[in-house]
Amino acid sequence: MVNNSKLKWARFILFLAAIYNLFWGAVISLYPQIILFDSAPSTFMLIVLKCVGMLVGVYGIAYYFTSVNPQRYWPLILVGFIGKILGPIGAIYYVVLGDMKPGFLWVNVFNDFIWLYPFGWILYQVLTDRLTTFNSPRENKSLYQTFLGDDFGSLSPNLREFHQSKTMIRAFGEFKVTCGGNFITNMFANVADLPLSANAAEAELIVRPSPNQETWTRRIGDKKVISEQWLENEFLVERFKGIKIYLSAQVVEGNLIIYDVVSTVLGFPMPPFFTPTVLATGADEDDGVLVNVEIGFKPFGRIINYCGIVKTSKVL
Repeated sequence: MVNNSKLKWARFILFLAAIYNLFWGAVISLYPQIILFDSAPSTFMLIVLKCVGMLVGVYGIAYYFTSVNPQRYWPLILVGFIGKILGPIGAIYYVVLGDMKPGFLWVNVFNDFIWLYPFGWILYQVLTDRLTTFNSPRENKSLYQTFLGDDFGSLSPNLREFHQSKTMIRAFGEFKVTCGGNFITNMFANVADLPLSANAAEAELIVRPSPNQETWTRRIGDKKVISEQWLENEFLVERFKGIKIYLSAQVVEGNLIIYDVVSTVLGFPMPPFFTPTVLATGADEDDGVLVNVEIGFKPFGRIINYCGIVKTSKVL
């Protein structure tokens, strides 16, 4: 896959950066005079350069962790990228003032300039979700067939029919909507443009599959929420704008139960005590599916709950 290829390149680049920084940091720490280019060193300058060498080496440790998981540790890449911009700017400034010899810019070539494009490329790939480790559906399976594995065959008939579709599918029905009862959760609901409480809000769900993900468009009343779902390692990931929720699932007596494991905001993991919570269940009900979704936010409780029966009307 293209995404896997990009991920491998990103990891390889960051691993090279880790090795380079560890090596260069050790050199500067042991032989700081190497970058003075015959300038007379003072004791204080040598001490400062040794400290700089240690910091460069620490960056090597950071780059190693980013090479393992660029998506999770991308802020460390951003810090390095900013440093590789500011370093040359400072060097050029002092060369122009005559306080540094022009030969010092060779240090910037190898420490900064040659890394700017690779680091910028990795940041772009991460921030546009092009490094996501999709687990492609195999043997022409749907997203949920791949996600649930052998448990998929245990789903009740209506759920199984819905989640095995590999073409666009639409369902409709009515939901009872119950919002949270405090200011904080209601504020979150307003920011997310979620529907207000209602006993019978018209509901529509459209799922558009693609080779590596599904786009879910939910309309409840006059509110519309769009998200993308894909597989990342063993998790089902659902993204709502800048928030990603990593989900796991169980099949119990034919019913599908999906629940949150961890969440991130703009790539930053959220602590367990302050994070969105999701519990969604689906169960066959006559010729439809009874859906019950509870969304909350620790430690404030429920943001919204919607529950009702949807029926598939058309598979395109």
